[in-house]
Amino acid sequence: MEKQWRCTVCGYIHNGENPPDVCPICGVDASFFELVSQVDEASMSPEVKSNAKPIVVQPDREAAIRQALYRISYGLYIITAQAEGRDNGQCANTCFQITAEPARLAIGINKLNYTHELIQKSGKFGVSVLNQTGHDYARRFGYRTGRDVDKFEGLAVHRGESGVLLLNDVLVTMEASVVGQLDAGTHTLFLADVTAGEILQEGDPMTYAYFRASK
Repeated sequence: MEKQWRCTVCGYIHNGENPPDVCPICGVDASFFELVSQVDEASMSPEVKSNAKPIVVQPDREAAIRQALYRISYGLYIITAQAEGRDNGQCANTCFQITAEPARLAIGINKLNYTHELIQKSGKFGVSVLNQTGHDYARRFGYRTGRDVDKFEGLAVHRGESGVLLLNDVLVTMEASVVGQLDAGTHTLFLADVTAGEILQEGDPMTYAYFRASK
């Protein structure tokens, strides 16, 4: 019986002795595929067949950890900051609410990123929540450094109450003031109180899985 491999990110099924080098749907590599073992359907009764589920063959420990982490649901956000007259922004998927009273959230930012430097200097940042047509924003703010280019050039933006730039063509924006931070190795986890928010559009937010599957 021919083997079947399932992409753990987008669900694409590949038939063959080995998984594909790259998923043709979402672009992840072979390590994100799991082997699906199927029984002979011809020997099943209709009731058994309707309730049958593929048996997942467990990958090795490291691959299992990677695949498990990849299944955590993420959004996609543009995190912006301003300090000493310089503006910058980056794409991030780690942004989540911590408490409602007070309104408090956390973001994870790579220490090497220019946005990290500006947040540490100013103690403030903005969050623009992308809609499901925000692919170009994710690419613009995610694949190059603001030390070399002005990522905001030609974009429709406005300044918030805190002075940070915020995107216009997004679902919502928020501004936040840092109240604490945690060293997370390569990243810093910034804990912040939300000081302002605005609703700009109705619609569904962009998720990381949707971006990978539709880019």
